Amino acid sequence: MNDDRQRYAIHAAVFAALANPTRHELMHVLCDGPRTPSELAEALDVSRPNVSQHLAVLQREGLVKRSRQDGRVLWEVVDPRLSEACKLIDEIMTRELAVRAHAFGN
Repeated sequence: MNDDRQRYAIHAAVFAALANPTRHELMHVLCDGPRTPSELAEALDVSRPNVSQHLAVLQREGLVKRSRQDGRVLWEVVDPRLSEACKLIDEIMTRELAVRAHAFGN
């Protein structure tokens, strides 16, 4: 596989991980700062096992990492620039959603 194809395959795997609404929301919450699994479960109103499954997918794709602090497990984004990417996606999609709502008369 050439370098471009390999890069695109990695991109596709990351986008596939983020295509799940719960994982996408997890990323947005984690972009605001590190959280424990319990905090994430509460923020998303899902079970801790469900959060753990989604975090495992995000970790496998290299988007989040786990650490220990004062005996607690914390999850965070691997690169602070992901926070910028989340904000940019929100800005772009907010404008797009407004255009779509206007087009449909909402």
